[in-house]
Amino acid sequence: MTEVDFLVVGGGIVGLSTAMQLMERYPGRSLALVEKEPALATHQTGRNSGVIHAGVYYAPGSLKARFCREGAEETMRFCLAHDIPFEQCGKLVVATSESELARLKVLFERAGLNRLNVQWLDAAELRAREPYVRGVAAVLVPETGITSYTAIAEAMAKTIQGKGGLVSLGEAVLAVGEDSAGVTVETGKRTIRAANVVFCAGLMADRMARMCGLGEDFRIVPFRGEYYRLAERRNGVVEHLIYPVPDPEMPFLGIHLTRMISGCVTVGPNAVLALAREGYGWSDVSGSDLLDMARFPGFWRLITRYAR
Repeated sequence: MTEVDFLVVGGGIVGLSTAMQLMERYPGRSLALVEKEPALATHQTGRNSGVIHAGVYYAPGSLKARFCREGAEETMRFCLAHDIPFEQCGKLVVATSESELARLKVLFERAGLNRLNVQWLDAAELRAREPYVRGVAAVLVPETGITSYTAIAEAMAKTIQGKGGLVSLGEAVLAVGEDSAGVTVETGKRTIRAANVVFCAGLMADRMARMCGLGEDFRIVPFRGEYYRLAERRNGVVEHLIYPVPDPEMPFLGIHLTRMISGCVTVGPNAVLALAREGYGWSDVSGSDLLDMARFPGFWRLITRYAR
């Protein structure tokens, strides 16, 4: 049996950051992190667009706005400290019609209240900055950046290990038991006894909660975004990240052009229902995951609301 003060379940960026900060806050305490996949950052952390968001869209004064702004600053400081490539290339939110101008102005005012150094660009100023982008106006958010969150995750793991923490891959949680003295976690490899357990299980968070006797009233409903990658000869087509004005009727930001830290440019995403929790293509199908969704009333409410 392995005995530790802290056990963190999940090797994505949330779990790794949690483990790293626990070790910083409680030096001398023992910690283990387990991840079911054979590598870190296999799912959302390693499959996102790599954007360091500045907090444009959140309500001024809200925790989301504050955490996004502070998180962007901390992310770039972490990249500098660990020699991880990043670039503060900025974001342009572009209105392509007069009908979008009112929403863009609201976004401009909100970003200012969130203490971002936003700039309003008219059509000529937009074209001067981005010759291949057409719009009637745009908001420039210079604080927005890009990086590799896989590289950040790997650096966090090295930091944890350097402080004496244990990081174990290919170790899935199969059962959880709790008593007044702590928590017992059964994995496919061993029994772990911990005084405190933090679950950062991403797409499996609801199942981990139910394993602990919690969370009967919610389910993860998996959607994925699909992207196109432009041909290599188009890598310099834009200098900034190019976003549309968000449509309040839709629950996502819309199709955008993203400069990746690797140098390529992607166009996307759409939003499609995934046929498996951890399925990233149309051939990835899980009957048990589909049945789990179909049995959840919230899934049908979601589909009905956003049918179009």
